[in-house]
Amino acid sequence: MTMPGFVPHDPERTRMPTRRLHRSQVLAVLESHDGTCHVRRGSSAGSPASNRCPGVWGVVACCCAVDPDRITIAYGNEPLLVDRVVGTAVSRVRTIDPGAQRVVVDASSEEAGAAIVDAASPTLFGDATVIVVSGIESASDSVDAALRGFAASQPEAAWLVCTHAGGVKGKNLLDALKKAGGVQVDCAGLKRGQGTLDFLAKEVASYKRKMTPDALAVLYDAVGQDLRLLVGAVSQLVSDVERDPITADDVSDYFAGVAGVSGFAIADAVWDRRSADALRALRQALQESDGIAVPTVIAIASGLRSIVRVAGVGPGASEADVAREAGVPPWKVKTLRRQWSRWSGDQRRLAAAAVALADADGAVKGGVGDGASLDPEQKLLTLERLVMLGS
Repeated sequence: MTMPGFVPHDPERTRMPTRRLHRSQVLAVLESHDGTCHVRRGSSAGSPASNRCPGVWGVVACCCAVDPDRITIAYGNEPLLVDRVVGTAVSRVRTIDPGAQRVVVDASSEEAGAAIVDAASPTLFGDATVIVVSGIESASDSVDAALRGFAASQPEAAWLVCTHAGGVKGKNLLDALKKAGGVQVDCAGLKRGQGTLDFLAKEVASYKRKMTPDALAVLYDAVGQDLRLLVGAVSQLVSDVERDPITADDVSDYFAGVAGVSGFAIADAVWDRRSADALRALRQALQESDGIAVPTVIAIASGLRSIVRVAGVGPGASEADVAREAGVPPWKVKTLRRQWSRWSGDQRRLAAAAVALADADGAVKGGVGDGASLDPEQKLLTLERLVMLGS
């Protein structure tokens, strides 16, 4: 059977006073986060989870008495969700037998079939084993036979966790595992924009907390589509920000030292033609981080691309239609339309801005020719000229 794969870890955590972190501290925290997934059993995608599953996020762990499924299938290509499913399955087995061994097998390796058979065989002392087989869409004949054999016998002291990247390859084996009682958990990559924002809202709700739509938008704009960084950021925010709901100001203040966050704030000011605000934000960002140049140029370029795509859809389309055609989140359409209205009557200046942006991109990355590399002061001057585009 197939069940949705999102339910995060236990939300009960000790909260600490809000604090501002240096950029290196923030990124280290975000990149260190990993976790396990909680599977809804017998519920629809929008219903509350009836069972919480064990997981480890930093120093936080939860446990449950849910019996582990003999066969679990993580179906999809989103690494974080796959890791959560695998971690949850292993943790469930270890609630029964803390000494359970985890054996990892690559389905494409030559010895994979024999390794699966060996791991599933009973041991002298009856130790539990969790066999994690990755990439069963590429299973060889020997792996296929070994997995079908496990499904048929389902040894008492062994559990099977398989990952499948999605698609039709290996479907026959997948169907056989599900027919034998395997539980399939959806781990497909999230859609950009609203799909990811909905995921983040559920992630926040799992902590019994709230975050305003604007705050989610600021966080998503700053971090991008990297799901692991996003859920790490949510984890930090709900831990350290006591106010509920968490606001956009909280997000901006908390991640004030992160170059990406500052870059998008500067970009919004540039395309709103608020040159003084853009210059002020740039100088504040430079006080927080030395690595602001490249992220700022990337953010400004991203803003320009979004403005042009929205402008190309036409003024009569609804926000939902514009978002779909331009490939931007619906909540951002109004802002992009406003920014386009401030440049549409001065398209020569907009064209000049695009040229200046291309020049700045090469300059802050070391130049496009021999001897073109700039020293820090020259890069600063280039950045200041760039953010003054709208003046």
